[in-house]
Amino acid sequence: MSAIRLNIEAAILRSLAELIEEQNIASEAEPGTPRVHIVATAHELVQAAQVMAQAFVRNRDKAWIAWLRPADVSRIDSGDFVDAERKIARVIHYLLRAALRAGGVVVLETACDECQGGRTVRGAALRTLPSAASPGASFFHDLTVGAPAALRAYGLRRTLAAQSASIALQRATHAMRVREGIPSRCIYGGMVCVRPDHEQKRVASRMSRPFQRLADVHGLFYLLQSSNPDRNDARVFKGFGFRHTGEFLYGASKLNSVGPYAVKLMVRSPAPVLPE
Repeated sequence: MSAIRLNIEAAILRSLAELIEEQNIASEAEPGTPRVHIVATAHELVQAAQVMAQAFVRNRDKAWIAWLRPADVSRIDSGDFVDAERKIARVIHYLLRAALRAGGVVVLETACDECQGGRTVRGAALRTLPSAASPGASFFHDLTVGAPAALRAYGLRRTLAAQSASIALQRATHAMRVREGIPSRCIYGGMVCVRPDHEQKRVASRMSRPFQRLADVHGLFYLLQSSNPDRNDARVFKGFGFRHTGEFLYGASKLNSVGPYAVKLMVRSPAPVLPE
């Protein structure tokens, strides 16, 4: 089983692993003995992509169903999720692999499942941390892996529209970071997904909290985008210390199957470390 190599500063990665293990020890007595761990193999990365696709499709996350064909969106609305989940999982798997080259790290949350006689994956999350080295050019990987995955999911015209919208959102986030005076060496929030049948079990909190503690320990700002404001708006993240810093109208294109909508941009300042 092929191992995954992470491009993250050694001290940051070591701290993250320690914080996750501390949390796991504290969670041992909870129902199902929930645990969070850093994805370390190609198989686990596939699992993460599948969990994320299932959550996005079944929760009708606009950022992910926006570029599907109208017929695909209609099937989702009627309760037929299989084809959309398969298409989006391919795209997410590519994006996760690409993120790993630029400081990305993926974590899974699992718990004991008596019915299956083992542990089941209940959630997955992506975060981007300060990288150890420049990721370098990715054109060949984008062309041979990313393009086929996107084309199979969206078709050529919608793939180009999705790419254009993604670039515009990246620029808006960069502009917000500069405007707020936030250093480039920070934590970027990516996808946090919980399987719909395991919501309300603090799965997302377990996956997110080690990164918040990591930000405080290393004095890092933490940026994120809320692509589903109806479920994850500034009020939800306020409890985690995030503040709303702006909005971006995402996907203003006639090829967007759900219509443009506002993505909330948020930032969390590192908490001051009190002297021992």
